Amino acid sequence: MSPDILGDVAREYKMVKRRDQVEDTRRRIAKATYELHSTIGPAMTTIALISERAGLPRQTVYRNFGTQLELFRSCIAFGLELHPLPDPSRWQSTADPGERLRIGLTGLYQWFEATEPVMTNSLRDFGAVRESAEAMQPVGEVFQRIYQTLRQGWEGSEVTPLLSLAVDFATWKKLRREQGMASSAIVELWLDVIRCRQTA
Repeated sequence: MSPDILGDVAREYKMVKRRDQVEDTRRRIAKATYELHSTIGPAMTTIALISERAGLPRQTVYRNFGTQLELFRSCIAFGLELHPLPDPSRWQSTADPGERLRIGLTGLYQWFEATEPVMTNSLRDFGAVRESAEAMQPVGEVFQRIYQTLRQGWEGSEVTPLLSLAVDFATWKKLRREQGMASSAIVELWLDVIRCRQTA
């Protein structure tokens, strides 16, 4: 093998290794940010706390994430990798709207259970941290698709606000924590209420 080819292979290896190191560093920062958002919330999360939790110098955090919005987006991406949102397109084949609602809400509430700490803190801090709300926009778009998918097959203007409440995190949390209902019981509650309004 010629020296030129050996040199090319060595350079390619170094480039791949460097990319892997950068990705590993960014993932450590995103993980630390997600954990802090889950415990103290976005408003209280500082670069100093992130660097301490990630075990990296502050300059490394700044070098990898030039803006807070970029950092928050990476944090959300890490969270969604850890706890993927339910995919409403998988429910399209369920013709019966009641059964589709049961399947959809069950999956959504499982996600609420898994992400409750970070969702609670993020929603609380929306007003204080503009970047938090902006970074969450893609998640909001998925929630809209979930709502639209579960809305199919139901008629009547009274059903629409009920479905909006059924997919709302704050409503789920109120029933789950303040009323002590199991998520499965909340699903059945909404099914009973919506079916009742549908036939009223």
